[in-house]
Amino acid sequence: MHSYIQLLSTPTADTAGTAMILDVGKQRYLFGNIHEGLQRACIQRNSKLSKTTEVFITGTTEWKNVGGLFGLILTLADANAASIMSEADTARQRKDAENPEQLAAKSEKLAKVEADRKQALLEAGLNPDEQVGATEKYGKHQPTLPTLTVHGGENLTHTVATGRRFIFRKGMPVDIIEHSEARQSELTGDGREPDWMDDSIQVWKLPIQPSLESGSPETGLESPRKRSFDEFVGVDLPSPRNDAASVEHSYTPANLKDKDQEMRQFVVTEMFNSQWRLDALFEISLRDVNMPAMLWIRNKESNKLERYYPPEDGPLPDIKVLARRPWPGALVEKLPPTKPSKLAMSYIVRHFPQKGKFVPQKAKSLNVHHLVWSALQKGTTVKSRDGVTVTPDMVLEPTRIGGGFAIVDLPTKDYLPSLITRPEWNTSRVMDGLQAIVWNLGPGVARDPALQAFIQQHSGLKHVVSAPDLFTNYIVFDSSAALVIRLNQIDSQRYQIPIHSNISPIQPSDDSGETKNLGYVEATRDFRLQLEPQLQTQEPPTKQPFLDTRKVLELTPKGVLELAEQARDDVAADRLVEKLTGQNLPSQDAEVICLGTGSSAPSKYRNVSATLLRVPGCGSYLFDCGEGTLGQLRRLYNPTELEGVLRDLKAIWISHMHADHHLGTTSVIKAWREANYGLSDRRVEPGSPRETPMSFVEAVQEKKLFLFAGEQMIRWLAEYSSVEAYGYDKLIAIKTQPSKAHSFSSMEWRGAQLGFRTYDPVM
Repeated sequence: MHSYIQLLSTPTADTAGTAMILDVGKQRYLFGNIHEGLQRACIQRNSKLSKTTEVFITGTTEWKNVGGLFGLILTLADANAASIMSEADTARQRKDAENPEQLAAKSEKLAKVEADRKQALLEAGLNPDEQVGATEKYGKHQPTLPTLTVHGGENLTHTVATGRRFIFRKGMPVDIIEHSEARQSELTGDGREPDWMDDSIQVWKLPIQPSLESGSPETGLESPRKRSFDEFVGVDLPSPRNDAASVEHSYTPANLKDKDQEMRQFVVTEMFNSQWRLDALFEISLRDVNMPAMLWIRNKESNKLERYYPPEDGPLPDIKVLARRPWPGALVEKLPPTKPSKLAMSYIVRHFPQKGKFVPQKAKSLNVHHLVWSALQKGTTVKSRDGVTVTPDMVLEPTRIGGGFAIVDLPTKDYLPSLITRPEWNTSRVMDGLQAIVWNLGPGVARDPALQAFIQQHSGLKHVVSAPDLFTNYIVFDSSAALVIRLNQIDSQRYQIPIHSNISPIQPSDDSGETKNLGYVEATRDFRLQLEPQLQTQEPPTKQPFLDTRKVLELTPKGVLELAEQARDDVAADRLVEKLTGQNLPSQDAEVICLGTGSSAPSKYRNVSATLLRVPGCGSYLFDCGEGTLGQLRRLYNPTELEGVLRDLKAIWISHMHADHHLGTTSVIKAWREANYGLSDRRVEPGSPRETPMSFVEAVQEKKLFLFAGEQMIRWLAEYSSVEAYGYDKLIAIKTQPSKAHSFSSMEWRGAQLGFRTYDPVM
């Protein structure tokens, strides 16, 4: 068996964290931070994620660690659905291409192989019915729907469930395995069994709490009373609990929390494994339809369905129309409250003991039939043709301990004491065979003496360190950057070279300023470490870890540069400048900056939708905010300039609830809050009963960020704010409400109309 781990990302302006793949034959496991931009980074490096069915998220549950999860799930679900359809089409075409004579010959061949196999097994003293047959091995194959399992810390299920209003897929069921702090004590102890395993690996979870409580705000209150699904759902939904569990009684906080978690798990199940059908319509009164919606009516003459468009002006007619039912997950109006968690997840991963290699020469010398070799390889004792008993150890090399690694995520120094004192580090059941530790560290943690001492204590392991203060801000999206660099040669005012640095990082130094060897290697993009059959550091597929900007500049033909220079001279001519300034246009010095022009899925050359409007003297405005928008801003402006842009940001407009238009909103709001209020301001987020109402005039007098979006977008941001205090309390969320006619959008704040509206053309 061959297996290796490969880093997919390290901390940069584009990629907020560290992620890596464990490759074991045909199976791939994703470990680390599932941050914004991860998919695009994988596309850039041609790293395939399509085989991934297990995701282990490290660190705390906050947006910088899970911001790319929604997009990843959508991509994997779509890819698997397409793969299953392709397999089915291929099988159908193969079947159609085979004539009856070919099918008969194939069946006859399989029957003969099966007869020979059974005879050989009987001679070896084995029961043929207990062994895999040729029909099962080479016969019909039905495509199956794989399940994506996501492992992580507290609030992970809640986070995924908040996306029910804009995510619905049937291509891949999703199962969330969330570690609960209440189970932490029972998961520690000497010699404990793994928390999760499959046929290839065993995983031990290391939940770590900080030793110093810094007092994170509680954003929701849990009341020790019974709450039913009806409190959260606008219609009746099937309860995941049995009848006995729904008997009226008083709920304690502990079992109330379990009930709330069942609610969230139900929502996630309905998001990805629902029986909902797109073509199932139901009849409803037009006046009861929640606009916008696609509507149909049945033509009385032809009896065929026709699209129906309500009148743009005047009262709506009292008629019945046909509409699609919303998928069940979207019918849940609100989730049970939660509060931020500081629990950070790490993992120890081990392969199973590796059986020794099968030696055919030994089997031949013992006169064992070749058709029963596979039984020996699986550990079954057989008889030779001479009637002699042959055991697996007689034909296999000695079994050896399986290799493995740990991935440890420490956001701050406060997590070190809890990590160092965990019993797993002194438990042979867990540590035997461990070969390496990949460290995902927050700022300043790598320099801590306690961590350095721990690394020295375990010097027999290979230590790979990824930390933002040890890395260069290298360019991640080489293809896009190379294009912009070449365009910069033509027009340097409109195309700026992305902010980056290729200066090699240096080892942390002690107080004397002297560099010292701390016993670890620095993680780099594409770093690959082979685990099986033996530990070995492998060279990355590319020799050049950073984009060579000089080579990029040499690609532009000299003739193009000469034409560009001539065009710049023409644009700068006095007559043209006078013509432009004479038009007396408002805000002539305003800038429209395309941060992302892609759609649907990330690509090498374009990020998803986002446009920045900068109007000197008025402010900056963001139109749409797809995943990775903050990274685009960080590449465009240096830290000082970016802080100015964020301080000047007045409003964000979200056009509609497609993931590629809004999944970067949370990180931009958080960056805006830090730029305007600093890192220490963490007040109670809205959604808590302790929020103090204020008038619109009072709200705009504070330093606030306007958000113009539909009701579902605002609800999503509000629900997620109970997981992380990212800045929702600093928003003035203006709801854009389509009219019944779907031509005009009114604007309201907390149910009150603001007195102006925007025109929304009918497409």
